[in-house]
Amino acid sequence: MQKSKKVVAIIATVLAVILSMMSPFFHITDISVTGNLQIETAEILERAGLAESVNIFLFNPTNARNAIMENFFIDQVVFRRSLPGTMEIIVQERFLSGYIEYISGMFIYIDENGRVIETRSYMTDDLPIIIGLRFSQMHLGQFLDVENPEAFNTVVAFSRLLNRHQLTDSIQQIDVSDPSNVRLRIYNIEVQLGDTTNANDKILTLIEIINEWPMIREVRGFLYIQEIGTQYIFRSLT
Repeated sequence: MQKSKKVVAIIATVLAVILSMMSPFFHITDISVTGNLQIETAEILERAGLAESVNIFLFNPTNARNAIMENFFIDQVVFRRSLPGTMEIIVQERFLSGYIEYISGMFIYIDENGRVIETRSYMTDDLPIIIGLRFSQMHLGQFLDVENPEAFNTVVAFSRLLNRHQLTDSIQQIDVSDPSNVRLRIYNIEVQLGDTTNANDKILTLIEIINEWPMIREVRGFLYIQEIGTQYIFRSLT
């Protein structure tokens, strides 16, 4: 009899806890989304299935995360719950670093790690076109599967640096046809950088030249920064 009373008491306690958890007191009343610069907050909330009437204990973060990350611009999603009804969604996005002509009239846009983010039927002025990668197919959300991995790794190395130093929108072209001599197009100048050796120092040198050379937008020619520690060379085209 004593044991039966204990079982009944435990069941009653569990039911009381469940009922209290299901009460309107634990409905989500405060939702915030941070870190999203490209994706609208409304889209993130819709994909997550979040609204201010959802019970905070019934919310499934795994399903919500998977739904949000179906948008390939999203890299990571973290949910933070604070009782009784506060939900914070922290988003980390991917950013485009360049585009590649795929077939006539279609362009693949990739992030700095070489992941295919989207396709478009047009080129854009604020990203460089990437030349020299060989591939026959692509899949959205996956890394570009190329036939020349050395060239791909070279693109990734320089794309990360251009993003880090906020140069992506100043570069018109990245040519890795020859990974031993990467060529950038900036304004009307072809910049020859050699391979990825001392790549960061080469980009820093390019930034220094841009900042100290006020006429750089008005000249045409070739800029050679293939070796760090030696004087760069500029050859003008008239």
